[in-house]
Amino acid sequence: LKALGLIADEPPALGIGVMGSQVGKPDVQGQSSAFAPKEIYNLKQVYFYLCLHTTTLTSCPLDRNQFQSLFTHHRQFKPLWRALFNAIDLKEDNIICFEEFLAFVTQLKRGDSDARRRLCFRILDGNCDGFVERSDLRVASDAKVAPQKKPSWKQTPSIIDDVEDEYTMIFNRCDADGDGRFNYEDFENYCTQHGDTVVTDMLKLLSVMFDGVIEETGISITSTDVKNMKPHIDWQDHKIGVSSLFCCSAHAPIFTTPAVA
Repeated sequence: LKALGLIADEPPALGIGVMGSQVGKPDVQGQSSAFAPKEIYNLKQVYFYLCLHTTTLTSCPLDRNQFQSLFTHHRQFKPLWRALFNAIDLKEDNIICFEEFLAFVTQLKRGDSDARRRLCFRILDGNCDGFVERSDLRVASDAKVAPQKKPSWKQTPSIIDDVEDEYTMIFNRCDADGDGRFNYEDFENYCTQHGDTVVTDMLKLLSVMFDGVIEETGISITSTDVKNMKPHIDWQDHKIGVSSLFCCSAHAPIFTTPAVA
């Protein structure tokens, strides 16, 4: 497993927030405790599916280009999935390894209130400097409006205006000292006083995007279970044929070795 990048020899310290208030990134070493061994196996299958190049069907690192190619059918959320890559890439090495993927899934699907808030804040903090500025909230507001958008000649301006007003109000309440930005402590205080609606809305969008991307695997990830509806397909083992996916050929494709994170 070490050779596959699924277990690190010495998990690096993943502290954060050199400039801002300390935003503790999730401990990637301890995330597996949220899932049973069989669930971990299924999650590894999802990870290797994500590492499958969309055109060559060969394994590749889950880097920024591969990550973005997975979301081509969610173009309306483009600013959001760009920020999502930065939020998942805890080591900031431009490759999402399995531990980072597992940490993300844990926060998204089984995270407690604190974990969910931290994930939401990392999405908002697009440049990972520990602060959210007014312009950063454009990602969240655009993503929230995207599912309701219609062609320009049918668009209702009030929807966009209402969402922008909502996020302007959130920013002003978080930016208590009026310096034009806020850190995680400010965001946490806001959620404690006014509720987690902004967190819930953000993670709901992420779940819709993520579940759509992994739908082909047949694996569903919920707060209580990780089920594989296509157990005859093994996305990790390149020696196992998956010809059932390709109606035009009776021969299974040849995969390269599994991705190394």
